[in-house]
Amino acid sequence: MRKQIKFQCMIDCSSLCCGGATILTLKELNRLYRFFPVTIGFRKIFPLNSDHKAYIEEIAIKFRNFYIIGDFVAGNRLKKRCQMLKNFLCSINSFKPLQCSVIPFSVTFPEELQNLVIAKKRQGAFKSCKGFHDDAKLVWDVEFTDKELRENFYKLRQNFIFQRSIMEKIFFKFENNPFLKKLMQSEEGLFEVPIISDFIDEICGIASIDKKEFIKVQKSLFIRELTVGGVKNSLFIDALNALESVKI
Repeated sequence: MRKQIKFQCMIDCSSLCCGGATILTLKELNRLYRFFPVTIGFRKIFPLNSDHKAYIEEIAIKFRNFYIIGDFVAGNRLKKRCQMLKNFLCSINSFKPLQCSVIPFSVTFPEELQNLVIAKKRQGAFKSCKGFHDDAKLVWDVEFTDKELRENFYKLRQNFIFQRSIMEKIFFKFENNPFLKKLMQSEEGLFEVPIISDFIDEICGIASIDKKEFIKVQKSLFIRELTVGGVKNSLFIDALNALESVKI
């Protein structure tokens, strides 16, 4: 029997789900690129059964015997918590990333398998989460029972489907990268790369972003990350170099 899931976010343990990075999608980039330095991440997914495989095939890149999810990574390395948190509350709550609206659930699993997602998370990163308690709101019972959560979940899924094509093109640009090969040999992990100059025009065009403004803002965010506190992040250096190389 599948156990019901009750969950109500508690602000005093926000460091568990509001870490230094989150996931963005291409359709969200227009309203959020001014707040976060943005890179691209690829994750390996293993379908649990035939239903999960069918679900994944719509949003994932098929590579050899694996499925790869590509998304935009928005985050900062300066703090353990998201820099958008002010006094434990999200300062951009009215337009925060969809990913933040579906936590602790995962759009890489179909709605009916979310109990497996939660079971795994409660053994790991969400082991100390205070949001799971008997007096919390019922949010899942084979399907989502919370209307807003369900809407955000499927909106995020549609966003992944929408960006799958461009993510696939970016992914295959790095097919021979040694770090990608390392990911393919591991059970799980993240292969993170900068938004390379080849795709900035296309990304800005699809997202309806002024390219000049995007480059200016992103450069300032990466420079801040690299200079404040002396953070030496090779990925961010590569991202800054990629932005510098774009002709405007």
